[in-house]
Amino acid sequence: MVDESQVSDMRDFEMREEGSSQRRRLANHDVAAELALIGDILQILDANRFRVIAFQNAAESIRTLGQDINTLHAEGKLLTIPAVGKGIADALDELLSNGEAKEFEELKAKVPRGVVEIVQLPDVGPKTAKRLWQELDITSVDELKAAAEAGKIRVLKGFGAKSEEKILRGIELAAKRGDARTPLGEARPLAQALVAGLRQRVSEDAITRLEVGGSLRRWQESIGDVDILVVSDRPGEVMDAFVSLPQVSDIIGKGETKSSIVLGTGLRVDLLVVEAKNWGAALQYFTGNKEHNVALREIATKQGWSLNERGLTATGSGEAKEGEQKFFAEEADLYEFLGLRWMPPELRTNHGELAAARAGKLPNLIEIGDMRGELHGHSTWSDGTAPIAEMAAAAQERGYSYWAVCDHSVGLGMVGGLDGERLLAQAEEIAALNAQYEREGLDFRLLRGTEVEILADGSLGLPDEVLAQLDVVVASIHSGLRQDRETITARCLKAIRNPHVDILGHATGRIIESRPPSEIDMEQVLQVCAETGTVVEINAHPSRLDISDVYARRALELGSKLAINCDAHVRDGMKMMEYGIGTARRGWVEAKDVVNTYPLAQMLHMLKDKRKN
Repeated sequence: MVDESQVSDMRDFEMREEGSSQRRRLANHDVAAELALIGDILQILDANRFRVIAFQNAAESIRTLGQDINTLHAEGKLLTIPAVGKGIADALDELLSNGEAKEFEELKAKVPRGVVEIVQLPDVGPKTAKRLWQELDITSVDELKAAAEAGKIRVLKGFGAKSEEKILRGIELAAKRGDARTPLGEARPLAQALVAGLRQRVSEDAITRLEVGGSLRRWQESIGDVDILVVSDRPGEVMDAFVSLPQVSDIIGKGETKSSIVLGTGLRVDLLVVEAKNWGAALQYFTGNKEHNVALREIATKQGWSLNERGLTATGSGEAKEGEQKFFAEEADLYEFLGLRWMPPELRTNHGELAAARAGKLPNLIEIGDMRGELHGHSTWSDGTAPIAEMAAAAQERGYSYWAVCDHSVGLGMVGGLDGERLLAQAEEIAALNAQYEREGLDFRLLRGTEVEILADGSLGLPDEVLAQLDVVVASIHSGLRQDRETITARCLKAIRNPHVDILGHATGRIIESRPPSEIDMEQVLQVCAETGTVVEINAHPSRLDISDVYARRALELGSKLAINCDAHVRDGMKMMEYGIGTARRGWVEAKDVVNTYPLAQMLHMLKDKRKN
C-alpha cells in the first residue's frame, strides 16, 4: 500500500513534457509507486496473496534503492534488485523502455483510479473499497465523503452510522497529512551511501571534513531534504564526483561551492563546500532548526554581532568595531563566544536548550553504549524470522547482558500468538539456553516475556496468572486504532493499571508518514503510567519511533521511566537501536531515565511487578 503522496505521483506515464516529444524519465519513486499501485489493484481484485506481496516488496525495495533504476535497466541488472523476480523484472523492462507495461495497463483498466485512492484512507482496506465500488458505485474519495455525510453507506450489510463517522474521520486525517516527507529510516541509509560513494570517488586527501547536517543530524523523525557539508581545497573535484554518483536522478544545479541533486527516491540533497575557518559557523547554521537559529541570531545581535553561515560580523552596536569579523573552525568555539555551552544537535529546536546552555544545565544525554539489554523482541514462536538462539546471539554481539523474548500473545490472531500452554513450552527452550550460557560462563540471560495484546475492551490477551509467571510484560494495541479518544484512552488505561503490565509498547500506534497516531490522550496515559510505575517504551524501529521525543520528554517530567526497545523481528533488527537513541536524545533523555541501561537485577527490580526475580 502506498501513502497519499505516492498516489498523487501515479500519473499517466505517457504524459509528455510541455514543448517536447520525449517521454518523461521515470525515477525510482515513479516505478515504486507504479508497483505499489498494482499491488493495491491486485488486493482489490482478490488476487493471490503471494503475488500481492511480491509487488509490495518490490515497490519497497525500489523506493529505498540506492541506485538509479534507469542505470540498472540500461546495464541489464534489474534482477539484482532485492525482491525483484523475473516476472516483475520483465514488466519493469517494458515500463522503463516504453513508459508503460501492457500487464499493468490491463490491470489498471479493471479498477477505477479513485477506488485505489479510497484504499489509502486510514482503516479502509481493499475489501471495503471493493464493496463501496461494486455495491454503491462509489469511485472516488469525494463521492465517498458525500455518501457518508448523506448516511448512504449504512445501507450496506455490516455498516452503520459509526462506520460512516469512521470513514469521515479517515478522510479528514488523510487531508491533514500534507506534503509527505522522507522517514528518517529511509533518509539516513541513503545519506550514508552518498557519503561513502563520494569519498570513494575523490582523492583520499580531497575531503578534510565532512558532515551531514540539517534535520538528519538532529535525528528528526522525517526529513525534507539532506544537507552535506564539506571542507576541501579541491571543490571542483568534489562537485564532479557528487553529481556523478549512481543514486543521482536529476541535477538541479552545479556550482563551484554548491550543488543540488535529486535521488531516484525523490529526495533532494545539497552539497556545500566551505572553508576550514568557516566550518563551525556553517555546521551550526545547517544543523539547528529555524527557530533555534533565529534565537541564536538574536543572542548575537544583542551582543553587537550579525551571525550567518560564514561567521560573525560586528554591527558597531557593541564593543567591536563595525565590520570586524570572527570565524570559527569549530561549533563549540562559536557557541562559547556567545556565552553558551555547545549543545548536542538533537536538542537544537529552541525548546529550552539555549537557556540551559547559558546556565550550564544541559542534560547528559543517553548514548548507545549505555544500553545493557532490550525488553521487547520476537522470535519464530510468533511472527519473528529467527529462532530464539539466533536472536540471543545477535543481542550478545551487541554487548547486551539480557534480552527479553516477548512474542505476541493470543488476541492478535494473524501472527499465531502464544497462549499459556505455548508460553510454558517456550519457557523450556529459554531455560535450556540460559543453562547453556551459564555453563559457557557467559554473562547473558534470556528473559521470559510477552507482548500481550490490549483487547478492544482493555482486557489483555492472557490471564493474570500467566502474566505473573513472566519476567517482562509489554502491553500493546495493534487493532482498533481508530477508536474515538475516550474509548481508546480508557482501553489503554485499564491495561496499564494491571499490576502485571510492566511496559506500555508503542503507545500511539503510528507508522511515520504512513499511519497517523491514534487519538489516544497521551497526557492522561503518561500520568497514569507515572502513577502506576508502568514503563513507557520508545520503540526504536524507524517506522515507529513511538513514543515520540515530545512525549518522551513529557513522560520524564511526569516521573515515568522509559525503555528503548527495537521490537526486533529479524536478527539485524537490533541495529535499529540508534534510531531509538536519537529519539530519546531529542527528548532530553539521560541514561538514568531508561530502565534497560541498568544491570539485570536492578532493572528487574524497577519493573512494576516486584515479585519478579
